[in-house]
Amino acid sequence: MMLSDDVKKAVDRFSLEELRQLREHIENREQTLKLQPGTVDMESLLTALEEIRAGLTDEEFAEIERAMNGV
Repeated sequence: MMLSDDVKKAVDRFSLEELRQLREHIENREQTLKLQPGTVDMESLLTALEEIRAGLTDEEFAEIERAMNGV
């Protein structure tokens, strides 16, 4: 398995064209990782959130809420 440093060393040997191709590949990969509107099963998500919430005390939930809101 290649480690980050190994990848960087390999990239250092790339030609300008190879760098362009790699950049394009990475940009395309990042696009596929972003959530797109209409691709989330909201019913399943809401059900999962309800199950998670049910396992928390009010204080635990409030702590998570504060952390999410940067308070």
